[in-house]
Amino acid sequence: MGDSLAILCIEDTRSDFLLVERELKRSGLPCRCHWVDNREAMLAALDNERWDLVLSDYAVPGISFPENLAYLKRRWPALPVILVSGTIGEVKGSVMVRLGADAFVSKDYLADLLPAVRRHLGLAGEEA
Repeated sequence: MGDSLAILCIEDTRSDFLLVERELKRSGLPCRCHWVDNREAMLAALDNERWDLVLSDYAVPGISFPENLAYLKRRWPALPVILVSGTIGEVKGSVMVRLGADAFVSKDYLADLLPAVRRHLGLAGEEA
């Protein structure tokens, strides 16, 4: 992974991207976050760079999360995908995990993001 994690953030609004990025950086996680808000930009980013992690909102116009998740898992099976959403509840989030998402984190509880990232990247210092 190198010194800094490369994190692709699929998010429809820049303000929500900045909230997620700030939460990760506030925690001291060395990372470089890249924001995409449409399928074309996502595909270009995936084809042109190596990513350690994908954080994706559920409701991004033009992107079906379940279809996108299946695509990502088929093409890059080892790439962790964490669903970060404020529009779906725990039940739907659990369904997405059963469909292959590595974790679900509610935007209402972004403090849960760092432990999920650490757990799925195998990083030391995971909080209980």
